[in-house]
Amino acid sequence: MRHLDMSPYRPFREMGRSCRTRLIQDKVVRWARPEPRDSRDGRFVVRPLAQADVDAAAQLWRLSYPEIYGSPHNFMLFPEEYQARMALAETWEEDAVTKPCCMLVIQEKATGRLAAASLMTKFDANLQIEWTFAGTHPDYRQLGLMGLLGDTMEWVSRASGAEYLTTFLETWHTITQAETLKKAGGWRLAGIFPGNFTRWTKDQQEYRACEVHMYRFINDGGKYATKPEEWHLHPDLQKLWEALEAFNRGIGGPEAEER
Repeated sequence: MRHLDMSPYRPFREMGRSCRTRLIQDKVVRWARPEPRDSRDGRFVVRPLAQADVDAAAQLWRLSYPEIYGSPHNFMLFPEEYQARMALAETWEEDAVTKPCCMLVIQEKATGRLAAASLMTKFDANLQIEWTFAGTHPDYRQLGLMGLLGDTMEWVSRASGAEYLTTFLETWHTITQAETLKKAGGWRLAGIFPGNFTRWTKDQQEYRACEVHMYRFINDGGKYATKPEEWHLHPDLQKLWEALEAFNRGIGGPEAEER
């Protein structure tokens, strides 16, 4: 990062008294490479995306998540876009730092077909990883593959040096909503964003979809987050925060929040 002498400047309000602070320095999320991991029945293996997978991966997303056509994630549908964005198994050491996206794939070992995949996106300066997408090929749904992907994404996120995780849930996919709320694992509701992303509906038509946003602290990230007692919220926003906290305690309990 470029450094600047900040001594002549003052913040609008001095904050950070309710949490830890630290010296500002270069920050990087370095994608940790997971070892291939078999499903419980041995039928599938989860591993990082390889160069040989990109055509099949793009086709997988076209079949499992065509709604992203025309959206900011349109690139996932085109294999020629992968090289510039995705960390690939063959060039992992360099890509782990320079590529913003990490895709994990689940392969059926007997056939070599890609059955499911996930995409994570990193934001180095914020030590943040977004769990952007997960999708399953229509031929392989209802086989519990999301659990295998989720466990591997969790390991990658923690081992990559991130301290803040975000994700969003589609309001047309109630299964993901139900599973996330049932197995909250520290995920906390941040808000519901009407019209957040454009989504394909049919032919060349699109609409703006509503998304449910969630967040988590990992790797002691919460220790650097200001606490509610330090915030200056409008009274109506304070009521909203209290309602959110009550909801989040209900899905995960206070012990689910990492500080």
